[in-house]
Amino acid sequence: MKKNGFTLIELLAVLVILAILAIITTVTVSTILDDSRDSLSERQKRNIEDAAETYYLKEGMNIEDTCISVQELIDKGYIDGVTVKDPKDTEEMTGYVKITHASNQYSYKYQENSCE
Repeated sequence: MKKNGFTLIELLAVLVILAILAIITTVTVSTILDDSRDSLSERQKRNIEDAAETYYLKEGMNIEDTCISVQELIDKGYIDGVTVKDPKDTEEMTGYVKITHASNQYSYKYQENSCE
């Protein structure tokens, strides 16, 4: 006599395989999303640094001025929007861009807390 259908063991094996595939997919997608948030966060910081450079060049600031706040960049229109959020944790980016001058070269570095 030939049986039609699946045994309980066969159904459980299929469910275990599907669960393993779901776990692997979830971990992979989670890793990809974390990496993309990190990359986007770094790009956001670079955009702030670029805006500070543009501000510094257009406004003709004194060489003694070594910091520009993100809020100042927003207020002067060098960054669009009311706030700037970090893609990693969706917290508002309220830091500063530190400007250093050496050998006729300027460098711009975003700092989250203070400008020291």
